[in-house]
Amino acid sequence: MGEGKGFLEWVKYKWKVLSISDGHFFRFIWIVAISVSLLTVCISAGVINAGEKKQEKERIELEEKKKAEEAEAALASLNDAREKEKARIAKEKEWMLVLVNGNQGLPEDFKINEFTELVNDHKVDKRIYEELQKMFDDAREADQSPSITASYMSPEEAKEVGLACALDHTTGLSIDITSSEGEEDVDNMMKWFDENAAKYGFVIRYPEDKYSVTGVKGAKTHLRYVGKEAAAAMKEKGQCLEEYLESK
Repeated sequence: MGEGKGFLEWVKYKWKVLSISDGHFFRFIWIVAISVSLLTVCISAGVINAGEKKQEKERIELEEKKKAEEAEAALASLNDAREKEKARIAKEKEWMLVLVNGNQGLPEDFKINEFTELVNDHKVDKRIYEELQKMFDDAREADQSPSITASYMSPEEAKEVGLACALDHTTGLSIDITSSEGEEDVDNMMKWFDENAAKYGFVIRYPEDKYSVTGVKGAKTHLRYVGKEAAAAMKEKGQCLEEYLESK
């Protein structure tokens, strides 16, 4: 029993001596402690860095989402503006394409704001005068001699005339023409207008081969303003106004 106790005392003594005298042991313990501390710091830093990276990723994702939403809103706004502009342009063109025939008269809200007076008491909607004048000037330069025989008619005047084609004159957008050289020159003159009128926004309103559609024949010298876009399309497709409006 005494020997065992003595042995334990000896071990304690040796441990104490070793702890005090063995510098290598202390350096080892110190290195281990520093290593553990550094490892703890690194682990902590790694956790913090991972957290920062996650936050940065989330921030970038939010920014990208915000930019995408802003781009989508801008595109929607642009498309809306385009649609409104299309509607505005279409509304502006309605007066050019008003349809008056034996089946329907002028819309109740249709009105001519201002007329331009022509020779011989004729007049037309002011909005078509510039192109009408250009067309006549160019026709004369091409050795044609057009003159106006009919233009705007009030609904009452058109009713008195009693012809379906007279109703189109209530729009202020139509004229009937003849040749100052005489009736024998009309066919030759109308060839020029048939070929060139669309350049100025005019069409031959009642083509001879469209009687089944328009219900009007014998009005080959009746010109109607529909605007350059519609006139070009009608000429290209061989359509009368009724057919053009139906195809839109």
